[in-house]
Amino acid sequence: MRARSTLRLRLIAPTLLGAALCACERKAPGPEECQRFAEMAARMSTDSPLLTLELQAQIDEETRQCLTKPYDRELLSCVETTHQAHGCLASFRRRIGRSQ
Repeated sequence: MRARSTLRLRLIAPTLLGAALCACERKAPGPEECQRFAEMAARMSTDSPLLTLELQAQIDEETRQCLTKPYDRELLSCVETTHQAHGCLASFRRRIGRSQ
């Protein structure tokens, strides 16, 4: 009987561990990802000598939006691969059921 319980535990433990690790995976982008997203959306790096105060404010606002709204990795990936922030944002809003 005890051997059966041990065997069952050995079979179940990896599954439970995998489920726990997946549950802990962050789904929303973090600060660095949002900063990179905002720079791509503005088409300007914060390290650029061409950065203006207006562009810096735009990057800061987009970073804040990314962190405080339910932006997801699919949106960030879209902008990174297509370089079309407006189209990706429109697609994101449709996907989550929001207009504008």
